[in-house]
Amino acid sequence: MKRLFLSTLCFVFIGFFLQAQSSGRLLYGAKAGINVSTFLGRDYLDITPRIGFYAGGLAEFQLTDALYFQPEAILSFQGADLGAGNLKLVYFHIPLMGKYHITNEIAVEVGPQLGILLSDNGEDFFIQDTAPTVDTKTVHLGLNVGAGYRLNPNIYFQARFSFGLSKVIKDTDTKNGLFQAGASYFF
Repeated sequence: MKRLFLSTLCFVFIGFFLQAQSSGRLLYGAKAGINVSTFLGRDYLDITPRIGFYAGGLAEFQLTDALYFQPEAILSFQGADLGAGNLKLVYFHIPLMGKYHITNEIAVEVGPQLGILLSDNGEDFFIQDTAPTVDTKTVHLGLNVGAGYRLNPNIYFQARFSFGLSKVIKDTDTKNGLFQAGASYFF
């Protein structure tokens, strides 16, 4: 299943690359910033957000004068304090963002995000030496909504919120909620 998904993703990127080569510009860059993450849902009380960071790479394909496609690959450190302790999650995120430039500088962004869990400390949450109380799922989906400001051709500032669409902890209705603010540098 993972091979099929990764193969499909590669073909999508190649298609957008070829489209960008024939119709618009293509830029590559790096991005980094701060995360404020929490869990959405009613399964846990007294949840405190966790501050983390993210870093990764991106490509920007210009499709029209105002419309862009921006795939990203991001390493994200997030989680939340559940009261019994701080649940730490490390994800590899693949956002596929569509950007519409309202002006040359200001853009709105929206797109889906696939998250692959790389590590967690869920095994640290025990009740009287029994099974773990926090059993995290390895894949999750989200929907990102945000805005950005292009300072110059190389520097782009962005803020976005990611709404979790799938459960992050098994046997609960808990989903990720993530606010990100950061900057991108295009080469």
